[in-house]
Amino acid sequence: MEYNNKTYKNYEDFKPQLESIGRYGYFFITAMVMIIAWGIYALYTQLSKGQVVTGMRDYVIWGIYDANFIFFIGISYAGALISGILHLLRVEWRHPILRMAETITVVSTMIGPSYIFLSMGRLERVWHILVYGRIQSPIVWDVFAISTYLIGSFIFLYLACVRDLAFMRDHPVGVARWRNRIYKFLSANYQDTPKQRELLNQLIDLISIVIIPLAILVHSVLAWIFGMTLRPGWHSTIFAPYFVLAAIYSGTGVLIIVMFVFRKIYHLESYITKNHFTYLGILLMILGALYGYFTFSEYLTNWYGSVKWDMEVLYRLFDTSTYWWWFFFSAFIGVLLPIILIAMPRLRNIYTIVFAAMIAVTALWVKRYLIIIPTLETPLLPLHDVRPEFAGYSPSWVEWSLTAMGIAIWLLLFFLFSKFLPIVPVVRVNTADERDYFKLRKLAKERILRRMIRKTRKEKNVVAGILVLLFMSAALAGHAQDPLRSRLKLEFLNKSGTRILTGKLTSKKDDQTVPLEGMEVSFFIQGANNKVLLGKASTDEAGKANFTLPDKLDIRRNKEGKYSYSAAYAGSKEYQSSESSAAIMDVFMKITFSQKDSSKLINLFAVEINQKGDSVPIDGSTVIFYVPRTFSLLKIGEQAVKSGHADLDFPVTLPGDSAGNLPVIARFEDNDNYGNAEVNATMAWGKKLPPLVIIKRGLGDTNAPLWMVYTLIVLLSLVWFHFTYAIITIFRINYLGKKALKEKQA
Repeated sequence: MEYNNKTYKNYEDFKPQLESIGRYGYFFITAMVMIIAWGIYALYTQLSKGQVVTGMRDYVIWGIYDANFIFFIGISYAGALISGILHLLRVEWRHPILRMAETITVVSTMIGPSYIFLSMGRLERVWHILVYGRIQSPIVWDVFAISTYLIGSFIFLYLACVRDLAFMRDHPVGVARWRNRIYKFLSANYQDTPKQRELLNQLIDLISIVIIPLAILVHSVLAWIFGMTLRPGWHSTIFAPYFVLAAIYSGTGVLIIVMFVFRKIYHLESYITKNHFTYLGILLMILGALYGYFTFSEYLTNWYGSVKWDMEVLYRLFDTSTYWWWFFFSAFIGVLLPIILIAMPRLRNIYTIVFAAMIAVTALWVKRYLIIIPTLETPLLPLHDVRPEFAGYSPSWVEWSLTAMGIAIWLLLFFLFSKFLPIVPVVRVNTADERDYFKLRKLAKERILRRMIRKTRKEKNVVAGILVLLFMSAALAGHAQDPLRSRLKLEFLNKSGTRILTGKLTSKKDDQTVPLEGMEVSFFIQGANNKVLLGKASTDEAGKANFTLPDKLDIRRNKEGKYSYSAAYAGSKEYQSSESSAAIMDVFMKITFSQKDSSKLINLFAVEINQKGDSVPIDGSTVIFYVPRTFSLLKIGEQAVKSGHADLDFPVTLPGDSAGNLPVIARFEDNDNYGNAEVNATMAWGKKLPPLVIIKRGLGDTNAPLWMVYTLIVLLSLVWFHFTYAIITIFRINYLGKKALKEKQA
């Protein structure tokens, strides 16, 4: 092969870096190996002792492992989209950064999926996904998509390195002779003949076209794993484009950081100029604005809709004692700060662009964490009687160690690759429609983007300062307030003989009644001379504290035959104390059913217990009858109790279960004497339900629709057809190279 002088000059610049690691290089390798060794110990601990050494429990079945998985797959977009699009558009300044972007894709796609295995408890059953996996499951889609994406990324990186591999074959390095054999094998006998050049250019263009939609598909499928569940905070149609945009945003940030690091380490100032950072910085700013818009749309629609379970997740994100600062950093700082730093020419330089990229990348990892953890801590159907430490999540040292191990492997692989091949392409393709990127400084001055925001610098600096002050004042508001007034309401429930005291504790914030969670409420009963403490209970998410009374109370009733109950909240730094009381008389209720001719009646017998403990028929109080429906109670009538009895016609037209069973509830509601008292009974007088007919709903069925199977097979076949064609063409290039060598020798 013949090379121009520029190629030899580039090689001379990179040759010392390829042949020598240096003192700092060995120190870096040693540090990474130590972190990896510690991670291996943490992995052994997890495999030997089980998932109990992690913070994952009954509620939070995923943790930072899955946040790392989404993050690494996301930053792999730096190569798939940025390098693919820049190559297809023949952008003249792309050459110095393409190999970095493509390497980010391969290394990140290798490390990201490994975190999924860490969150699984039975690794020996991983192969079941291939054997027993249901094709309608988004998890199975993800396995196929990521596997295909990884193979495509390897092919894309390899094709872009063929010319440099051929050059390294012809100009071997002075150390590690085994590397020269690898260069020779991987170069595929490329001799830069016209036919080889044509085939290689066609392959790179073809894989660039395939890898772009494939990358979008991978992160869309990853988003569908969340969006196709019914969990609050996940079930959203915006998740797929939201994930794709966030992935490109974080991938661009990582590419900027990698460019800066290699520019400093290898002194690539003549290759990677300020204009590269400016262009990618402006791209980062635009992506940040779009990401901020998607974030605003996601939370605004959930907040405005006020669906109960979605609001529970939002309350966690907005609560300063849980995730507010995380949310503030990811949704505000991670969006606004990069935009402000890059949008203003006075602030925009290499260091501020890199700092903005670091903020964006960190905020995107935090966002991945907030997508997973708060939602899992807020299940749609909460588990009962679960220990508090099982309902929350806190990463253990094992999880942090394995996270650090993944980052160390990522850095180490990137560093070793830069010692195997120049991190900037040495061999440059000379085409008529491309310009030399060494003239980038002169060309960049003619760009419109360089002229933006020049006339209004001072005004915008003032506006930016005002915005920062507003955000700081909003974040700090409310912390220096006086204790808020609390309200405690005591309710009594007699449910089939079980007596329950409920204290509902609330407060008013911004003219809205907010339940107070985790507060201790004390329950008392009035004795002969003073109050007797019955017990204490903590309020739940709805602000309710429940206490079940014992079957027998060794306390005398008052003259009216009532027990005097009270509840008290002692108060805290944030809320004032409050108390409430209620005088309740014990009641006994029983439901029976009778039938006379065609009439079917519900019969209620109700008596109250007087001061002496005798039963006295209730007279004059109103009882309400209900039947339970799917989501609430259906009122079927009400009657006044006379001499301890109340009768109501049974609604035989109401549907029961398959046997016609229909539960009936009789209840005194907020009665001055009895509080809330109810009793229930069941009779097979309801209308029998028809036989259950299973209605197929498409993708969620046990048997996947044939159209879906065929579509998936066709799409995967098309992608793998192009991959197969690329591999076959590489062998063809190899054959043409051997043929050219024989002709030259002859």
